[in-house]
Amino acid sequence: MKWGATLMNSFLFNVGLILLCSISVIQFCSTAFAYYAQATAAQEIFGHTLQSLRGIRYLYKYNVFQIAFVCLAGLTFVYYAAFGWRRRKPSGRFQLST
Repeated sequence: MKWGATLMNSFLFNVGLILLCSISVIQFCSTAFAYYAQATAAQEIFGHTLQSLRGIRYLYKYNVFQIAFVCLAGLTFVYYAAFGWRRRKPSGRFQLST
């Protein structure tokens, strides 16, 4: 991100990704550390409330969000292990002159 060169679409897309991932991370942590999360709001929401909803019940029963989170983390690890953290050279097309 650069001052004056980053579009609002990028911010909106990144915020959307963070919001989508945060639900699965919270569910993963509340189930993995269920003993420590007893009597907390996260355990109440993910342990009881969402598992009783009619449409979403099966997604939480079969841990769809947790499996998707772990698969996405694994795919990201494989991608970075295969291609590395290459830095791209700036092309200069979108840079604003100061």
